Amino acid sequence: MIKRKVCGFVTAILLMVSALSGAGVSQEKNKDGSDNVVRISAQLVQIDVIVTNKAGKAVAGLKREDFELYDNNKAQDISHFAYETTRSRSVQQELDETRALPKAITAPEVKRVLAFVVDTLHMKPENVYRTRQMIENFIDKQMEPGDLALILPTAGGSGLFQQFTSDQRLLRRAADRLRPFLFSNDTTPFRSMGNPFGQSGSAASPMGMGRGGRMTQPRLPQSRLPGANPDPVEEADVRATLGTLNNLINSMKQLPGRKLALFVSEGLRIFQTDTSQDLRQTTDLAARADVVFYTIDPRGLDPLMISAADDVGDQDPTDFLNNKRDDFRESQDSLNAIALDTGGKFFRDNNDIKRGLANMLDENSGYYLLGFQPEGSKWDGKYHKLKVAVRGHSDLTVSFRKGYVAQDDKPRVKENVDPQVAENIAAINSPLVRRDIDLQLTPFYRDDSKQQPVITTLLHIDASQLHFNQTEGRYKDMLKLVGFVLDTNGKTVDGFSEELALNLLPEHYEQSIKNGFLATRVLTVKPGIYQMRVLVREGDTGKLGTANNYIEVPNLKSDRLALSSIFTSPPRDQQGKTSEAAGQGATLSQRRFKHGSQMEYMLIVYNAASEGHESRTQLEMRTRVMQGGRAIYTGQNRPVEPLVESAPPRRIITGGTLTLGQLVPGDYTLEVTVTDKLRKKESRAVVRQEIDFSVE
Repeated sequence: MIKRKVCGFVTAILLMVSALSGAGVSQEKNKDGSDNVVRISAQLVQIDVIVTNKAGKAVAGLKREDFELYDNNKAQDISHFAYETTRSRSVQQELDETRALPKAITAPEVKRVLAFVVDTLHMKPENVYRTRQMIENFIDKQMEPGDLALILPTAGGSGLFQQFTSDQRLLRRAADRLRPFLFSNDTTPFRSMGNPFGQSGSAASPMGMGRGGRMTQPRLPQSRLPGANPDPVEEADVRATLGTLNNLINSMKQLPGRKLALFVSEGLRIFQTDTSQDLRQTTDLAARADVVFYTIDPRGLDPLMISAADDVGDQDPTDFLNNKRDDFRESQDSLNAIALDTGGKFFRDNNDIKRGLANMLDENSGYYLLGFQPEGSKWDGKYHKLKVAVRGHSDLTVSFRKGYVAQDDKPRVKENVDPQVAENIAAINSPLVRRDIDLQLTPFYRDDSKQQPVITTLLHIDASQLHFNQTEGRYKDMLKLVGFVLDTNGKTVDGFSEELALNLLPEHYEQSIKNGFLATRVLTVKPGIYQMRVLVREGDTGKLGTANNYIEVPNLKSDRLALSSIFTSPPRDQQGKTSEAAGQGATLSQRRFKHGSQMEYMLIVYNAASEGHESRTQLEMRTRVMQGGRAIYTGQNRPVEPLVESAPPRRIITGGTLTLGQLVPGDYTLEVTVTDKLRKKESRAVVRQEIDFSVE
């Protein structure tokens, strides 16, 4: 059993610098020697093909010769063929468990790239909240190892959270920030209705206050032709939404894996805003990038009758109802076109939008990669229609993108850009990490003597992967270190670039190969959420290692209960000495412990409530050890015992010891929950903190 005890843990550990945990990229082959990812090039067109049965389930086991592929009605030889699976859990497992997944993955580890585009410009508030619940459920119960995900509101959002990531913590934060656009119209899928003459707010159609104090405009019978004098605000919203989709597609096209975009929207009036060509350009761009769109209308089953939410005004009820139905059909046409033209499906007329996401995941649990070489291996610059069928299986449904534009879209590289610099920039900004050099990056925070939050970082570099040159009895190497810290707006608040010249004696070389190198950095910051990114490059070989991590720093000067990061260390021996000094060594930076050993942990509790002249507190603490999202050990609630140098109630240092005897080698998470019994509001009375560690 895991044992716990309160320890007189040395407070020096609170001064240690924190390390960012890293990851990386390498090229791998399938068992048959083929590349993991077949890319579109001037000589190859790749098509992702979904084959489902009548129950909507993915069909596996088909062979190359089972498929027929046509380019502009001409049969093509399938030169590349593979079957990929993306799901490792059953539906029941999804319902039963919440798992902690890898926070960083490499390119060969990517299975699915999923973008959730929430059209907050064209959705009512209640549907935005329903969509947020659907996405939160995906993050906690349906996300898989190998998933790279993004949550993107069309009305804009915070820079830090608008990125692809495998880190569930960032995705939960991004989902929590989904908000309806404040000027959304109650009765239409767009926030500004144009009058029949295309003049918003004219005397013939005065503006009024809608429900909740939002500006609305009464509907008038539409006598104008589609696209004639479109309302400028509605047109701008549609173009902004399609522009968001275009930017998303461009960011996805270089990523490996099955690329899926789920577009949740109440639809766009494409004809009334004269944006048909814009929509076609978006679907063409998606086809060329191999991005498949699925669309969901969150309104569900709409009876299309006049409801209490509709502001009919002085209009004829029949005209109003006809216009409402025309708008509904037009909005659905746009969602259907986006899905159909890219190889996806449109989920509609169902109030359970979670079912729409589940259907998408079910039928994409396995897919076929078909590749062929165009005639003459050259692009002609024209749009080509595609067709894929399965021979002798009329009972199966085959889904694929409907075509592609045969033109080369290789990115242009400026001649004056150093290729090495360009590679460094691409690597450090990529959502995928590089592990040519293995890095471990972990951020910690605590307060300083002025009650200001301080982020300290530890960067552990695995020296066993480096190529040293042995000259004159020494081992030499040169490393380039680059890093920066971003705030929630994507603004750089700290950065560095330096070279590390290694010139080691034999005994130091052997020790470095075993324990690695440790780099530290300290940064004073304001309360907020920050992301760290770091890159290490070896001079001679060009090997790259990248790592990224994020940390949330609370406002320590507020009245809210808060915790510092959790600091871990081997226990002290009987003479009061630690087996490894705090702030040094691989144990601190990598949080790796031997099987059967002990692990001490320490943290600071800030702003506890107190009573009486002696400032008595009533804090309880509980620890859990998690693996794969499941608690394998849960301790009892126990009183928080202040350690030396505590200053109750503002600052209480506490901790404990875990005996790791029954933990098999593997990766774990230590979770510490502190409850303030004197606080009445539950939202302010409970705080949690966690840290990952490994048992070897």
